[in-house]
Amino acid sequence: MLIQVGVILVVLVSIAYAAAVMRRIESDVVQYQRDLRAVEEDQHKLEVACNTLRGLCNQVGEEMAKLRADITEVTDARAQLEAEINALSEAPKQRLYMFDKGTIGHGKLWEVLITNAGGNESSVAGDQAVEWANGRTYIVPGTTDRDAKFRAEPKFLPSMGYRIMKVERFRRA
Repeated sequence: MLIQVGVILVVLVSIAYAAAVMRRIESDVVQYQRDLRAVEEDQHKLEVACNTLRGLCNQVGEEMAKLRADITEVTDARAQLEAEINALSEAPKQRLYMFDKGTIGHGKLWEVLITNAGGNESSVAGDQAVEWANGRTYIVPGTTDRDAKFRAEPKFLPSMGYRIMKVERFRRA
């Protein structure tokens, strides 16, 4: 009988131990399921974040391509402008001439462009002939543009091949 009681006690202890182990297994399964749900939520959040980052990277890539194209365009424009600046700096300067220095302080100043395409060619050197053909700019004082033209006409007669092309306000004053 003592052996039977011992066996019953061992069976009861085994059942209690088995029940404790089963509860422990059930709580581990519940914890595992919670952890799995948390990991799946985190994974979903990470996938959303990765997709957002991929979209942003594509946008940044497109913007970078546009910026590179703009930089190339600006670089080409700069090279073109530098070439123009070099050409202008090497080009002969447009000189301004004055023939009436005593009256410069009176009235407004006017730029009078005068050409001489076919005047007395024997008295003018080759470079000066080209300059006269392109036109020389004289600074002439006068109250109006007509006054400035009137003052320039006696010095540059049409009979000598001179021609007054335009009269405009002196823009450098």
